[in-house]
Amino acid sequence: MISLIIEAAENFLHNQIELKTNKIDSLTQLRTVIASIDVKMDDGETKCIYLGFNEALIKEIVSVYLMEDDADEQTMQDMALESTNMIVGSAKVLAEEAQKEHFMITTPTFKAIEEFTNCGCTEFSILNTEKEALVIGIKG
Repeated sequence: MISLIIEAAENFLHNQIELKTNKIDSLTQLRTVIASIDVKMDDGETKCIYLGFNEALIKEIVSVYLMEDDADEQTMQDMALESTNMIVGSAKVLAEEAQKEHFMITTPTFKAIEEFTNCGCTEFSILNTEKEALVIGIKG
């Protein structure tokens, strides 16, 4: 599952925001705008996907989509929700095209602006960009 989310996030950052990424394995204390979305697998298992956008990254996304250079906290939260929906929705399409996993997704929810390590995920990955990082975590 996490590999599909990573692929979708890389596609989003490369193709939509025009940022290059590299995957790293160490999670440092990052202040992030965190959104989550529940994923219900065909076997009934539910996982929670967390995406933590570093503030510089989410402001870059806001700049690209909304053409605003000085995003306020509410705008950053809204863009984190929309970006989470686009990334996990894209992962759902990638899974179906590869005839791998099939799953349903819920509406994303805003969690917090805080250190990502507070979410208690069992799996995580970090995509570094020129604008800091996107942290992807899975709980469940």
